[in-house]
Amino acid sequence: MNLYFGIFAQIQISEIRKINMFITFEGIDASGKTTQLELLEAELKKNGFSVLVTRQPGGTQIGQLIRQILLDPGNTQLVAEAEVLLYMADRIQHIKEVILPALADNRIVLCDRYHDATLAYQGGGRQLDLSWIKQLQEKHIIEPDLTLWFDISVEQSQMRLKHRNQSLDTENCRLESEDSLFYNRVRNEYARLCGIKSNRFIQINANDNIPSIQKHVLKIVLERIG
Repeated sequence: MNLYFGIFAQIQISEIRKINMFITFEGIDASGKTTQLELLEAELKKNGFSVLVTRQPGGTQIGQLIRQILLDPGNTQLVAEAEVLLYMADRIQHIKEVILPALADNRIVLCDRYHDATLAYQGGGRQLDLSWIKQLQEKHIIEPDLTLWFDISVEQSQMRLKHRNQSLDTENCRLESEDSLFYNRVRNEYARLCGIKSNRFIQINANDNIPSIQKHVLKIVLERIG
């Protein structure tokens, strides 16, 4: 029997179909957030929820083209301010084309990275003053209902990336190629955001084993659903 069947059983099917929620998954590379997103998707769908899984960048056809530019390791000439605007362009397109329609259709949206990633990677990692995008943010960026931050050390992240690349015979993308100082700044910015946005940010210990993290994530989400 499903561990949380008793909780789900208290929710009528008519209520389940009316639930909409916007949940974002954040963390430095190889934190396991994508794995946990997929596990949560399967569990929610199995129990009758309507779920949409998406990602940033690349959650739309236009976004896929932007993603290629952003992650191509050959694009070393891309300046930081242009990088920010590419992320914002992808995000605005994604919100209007995918996220808002899904929420209007009473679906749970699970998004792999969102606006907090720009604050962490470009604001923290690249040490940019992002006050100049505040007007864009206020006009176009919607707030998630819940953000799960999968926190691991930079050393663990780099070990996992190395193992992944060896097993898949691949190389780091443009951002994954940044040094440990960059990633420590990214992680520190995530920690700062978690502290100031504690109403929606929840820190997850991503060093734990996958089943334990999955159980913890599901518990958090079900409590938010109510």
